[in-house]
Amino acid sequence: MYRLQHSEYLIGLGALPLLVAALYLLIGWKKRTAARMGDPGLVRQLIDNFSPSRFMIKAIVAILAFGVIILAAANPQKPGAMENVQRKGVDVMLVLDVSKSMLAKDIKPSRLDKAKQFMMLLTEKLNNDRIGLILFAGRAYLQMPLTTDHGAARMYIQDAGPDAVPTQGTVIGEALKMANTAFNSKERKYKSIVLISDGEDHDPEALKQAQQLAQSGVMINTVGIGSPEGSPIIDPATNELKKDEQGNTVISKLNEAELQQLSNATNGEYIRLDNVDDALITMSQRIDSAEKKSMSDSEFIDYVSYFQWLAGAALLLLLVEFFLSERRKKKKAAVSLTPAKAAMLVLAILTAALPAAAQSGNAELRSGNRYYKKKQIDQSLRQYQSAVQKAPDNPTANYNLGNAQFRKNNYDEAGHSYDATIKNSANDKGMQEKGYYNKGVSMIKQKKLQESIDAWKEALKLDANDADARENLEKALMQQKQQQQQQQQNKNDQKKEQKEKKEEKKDQQQQEQQQPKPQPSRLNKQQVEQLLKALEQKENDLQNKMKQNKVKAPNQPEKDW
Repeated sequence: MYRLQHSEYLIGLGALPLLVAALYLLIGWKKRTAARMGDPGLVRQLIDNFSPSRFMIKAIVAILAFGVIILAAANPQKPGAMENVQRKGVDVMLVLDVSKSMLAKDIKPSRLDKAKQFMMLLTEKLNNDRIGLILFAGRAYLQMPLTTDHGAARMYIQDAGPDAVPTQGTVIGEALKMANTAFNSKERKYKSIVLISDGEDHDPEALKQAQQLAQSGVMINTVGIGSPEGSPIIDPATNELKKDEQGNTVISKLNEAELQQLSNATNGEYIRLDNVDDALITMSQRIDSAEKKSMSDSEFIDYVSYFQWLAGAALLLLLVEFFLSERRKKKKAAVSLTPAKAAMLVLAILTAALPAAAQSGNAELRSGNRYYKKKQIDQSLRQYQSAVQKAPDNPTANYNLGNAQFRKNNYDEAGHSYDATIKNSANDKGMQEKGYYNKGVSMIKQKKLQESIDAWKEALKLDANDADARENLEKALMQQKQQQQQQQQNKNDQKKEQKEKKEEKKDQQQQEQQQPKPQPSRLNKQQVEQLLKALEQKENDLQNKMKQNKVKAPNQPEKDW
């Protein structure tokens, strides 16, 4: 599909009707002037060697040359080659437990730090696989959809911690359900889940969910971290040992039985994370043993420009107009270079040079593509930046620069480059759609959920058949809905807490009102003791009432660690 690199230059075609009107007025003026000169027969003899038809041809050729010059300046282009990189791999969802029990230090430096170390090394082993990430505690959250950008996955893993999930607990079943939604539901293979947890809570829904995943062709490999003897937990909020409602120190233990049941239900494998290197070898071999599917990634390379052909045609038309005489005489007449003709020639030459100057960044662009293909991202980034400096309106240069910046995890800069791609590709819907899609991915990496949703919506408006954009949009909308639900739940909890405080304050006020004022002159020692016992009984009743009013939120785990 062809496009115009500088479509704004087409406004010059608006001068063509003006030139035609000027030619019509000129012909009329010549006729009126000849009529005023005197005897028509004498006038015809005086201008006998003038050819009106040749004059008309010269004028038409000049106007046509002007139109071709405008088209050459707009620079028609055709998309160049698309490089398809074929690979075979599986889709792997990494599901990490970030509950407070993972802060236990029975595994040094801590369970969570050891799990993150294992996951970072595992991502380096899964070169040809798409990776996604889910963090869970008392709720499960999709941190990153399936992608080949392993650098982004490592960044999310590095930042994982209990603060990422506001509700504490260990809801493995919900995390497995969310992981299943991240896969392509139309495929019954090529899917694997790596679950890293201490299995602190016994979640009855987890085994049911695992059995459903097995029917969908998903293999669950579990990694247990911790010790069966258990360890106390340091609460990060108080920096003290975590205690339960009875005031006893919480001891968190590894629940190997549940993790083994989950892996066995899906023909997966359970690994206890004692030695990272051994666990890494076992897990990577297990994932590699799964059936792999062929996948391809496309990178846009370049556009082929045709301005030089149009500029050459314009020069040829001007030469024809220049050497075509208006006279009928066979004798060669001296040809004079009028100012108008000289201006047209200069304009054609400048037009030929203008797109060449605009395309002066092509050498850097091609050099950057070669480096990018070799995965030398730093070198390709410098070449693309040079190309953009020379041709800031070139959407290809901006698009490839954004890709290189994305690979360097410079997501904010990549977003600006994709914005430039969108702005400068108004006449190339395919390039514009790619710009919107990649902008959405860069926004989701910056946790700008609404911006990513808006970008993917625009991409689907341009190409309704983009399955990746539709899938990412659905996941983003789902995540947005979960956030809104969580915010509403937090508001409800706050309102409930405020209501309980008001009731407590009201009860205290009633208690103060009901408490009799001391009257030493009327009460003896025995009556005072009876009164104190009554007050103590009322206080106990009030405490029991407050405990009964504390209702847990729906689906809230009983344990908050």
